[in-house]
Amino acid sequence: MAGEHDGALEAGWYPDPLVAGRLRWWDGEAWTEHVASGRPPGVRPASTFARRWTALALVVALFVVALVLVLRGGPPTLYWRGEPLDNVRSVLARAGSAMKAVARADEGAISGDARCYFLLANRTSHDVGDQLRCGPVLLPWSRPSDPWLPYKLRASPAGKGVKLSVSLRPVPSVTVGLAKGEVLRRPGGASPPQGDGGLALPAVPRQPPGWGGVLTAPPAGLSPAPVGDMIGDWGASYRLVAFGETAHLKVALDPPALREAKEPLGSLYAKAGGRHAHGRPLARLLLPPEGEVFVVAELSVNPGEAAGPLPAQANGGAGASTDRPVLEVLAGGNSVDFPASATSTATTSLTLAAAVPAGAKPELVVSDKGLAQRASLVTGELGRGPAILTRPGTSEKLSAEATLDRVGVSVLDASLVWFAGSDGGTVPPSFDLAYLQVLATTNPANATLPVSDFTLVMPGGELVRAVPLPDSDRQALAVGFLVPASFSDGTLVVSAGKRSLSVPVRFE
Repeated sequence: MAGEHDGALEAGWYPDPLVAGRLRWWDGEAWTEHVASGRPPGVRPASTFARRWTALALVVALFVVALVLVLRGGPPTLYWRGEPLDNVRSVLARAGSAMKAVARADEGAISGDARCYFLLANRTSHDVGDQLRCGPVLLPWSRPSDPWLPYKLRASPAGKGVKLSVSLRPVPSVTVGLAKGEVLRRPGGASPPQGDGGLALPAVPRQPPGWGGVLTAPPAGLSPAPVGDMIGDWGASYRLVAFGETAHLKVALDPPALREAKEPLGSLYAKAGGRHAHGRPLARLLLPPEGEVFVVAELSVNPGEAAGPLPAQANGGAGASTDRPVLEVLAGGNSVDFPASATSTATTSLTLAAAVPAGAKPELVVSDKGLAQRASLVTGELGRGPAILTRPGTSEKLSAEATLDRVGVSVLDASLVWFAGSDGGTVPPSFDLAYLQVLATTNPANATLPVSDFTLVMPGGELVRAVPLPDSDRQALAVGFLVPASFSDGTLVVSAGKRSLSVPVRFE
């Protein structure tokens, strides 16, 4: 309008800036009080041809302006759900610093022109999405087609618009690609590099195939296991606390493991310091072989059945410590074994890691005395195993004495077990059964009672005959009764001559 040009127009009739549809006289320097409706006084109406030509010229002019804007890539103003953004550049700068820190910490390759961009649903959108994309960056576990680190955005009211904040950890902690139609945009219309920006996956040391190790602590991000995931055993009982998989582990979780890594040609990092590093920094991460991931199992360790009353009395303190169960991870037809330290019963917690093929369904397997028990490291669910090994409260101290046929008999303990006898070598024929193991002594100590003198009376009156159990040092008399794993009460009867001793046995 004339007022916008501050006297640059010649005197004449122009659209009134105050009233739509009316004309006002501009004298070349200022508006006057002269107004007119319709066309200016003394001006003849334009012909139909002239009006059409004027309209066509206006349409063409608007088209040219729009085309110029498109060709120049003029970006639309960016909004958050229709609200103007208050701190766009500072948010992009903070995310850019976080991107560079991730690339350094995770041994990644980063483009020289890597920057952060807002994510738009399409080219005509004005509203930014709830994530930034920063890159191009390729981490050792990235796919070349996924060169962007995603950062989560949040918004809060600020003045006449919204203020953005950004999470400084990528979500998820991997690089991602762009979905079909998604557009990256910065203020000013800067375009991102095409594809991966010419980056190559970084060459870094990797653990050898079949690697397994014991970690000093569990890594972050594991999934909690279902409640009650207990793998009972002779030497120890293992409760699966948490599990999961990861593309990398920090070297600090198993420093000696880095020495086992393989360095590829052109490796950016070294697996050992000193002259072997050749000026390269020491690797910060343990990485699995190409095409594999690390699977992790966090376990709590408790005494097993070897610490029960019979083994403890027969074998002294050596019962549990001399046993060596085998722990391994099975995946894709491959087995990863762990060092002997992993099966030590001196520890109360244990975190195992193994390199397995990506997409496999790994299982933790605990094997001892012919029994192999499994736990899925995908779902955390236990495989089928002896029911009695996961049942609490399976030992009861007894105190019953009698003299039978001139022999003093003391019944000391009753326990429900899978591994029966002082050596744990007697086991039930199926997972739904257990041995009720009874420990007794005689006076004099060298007196003998035949196993046929022991009987278990079930609540319904059924009689269960005893079987002899090994007692390695002959410090106790051990007999066993094969019962359901759900056994809860019965009566132990010891008979000799014409006398008998009845002892109630109850479990919760």
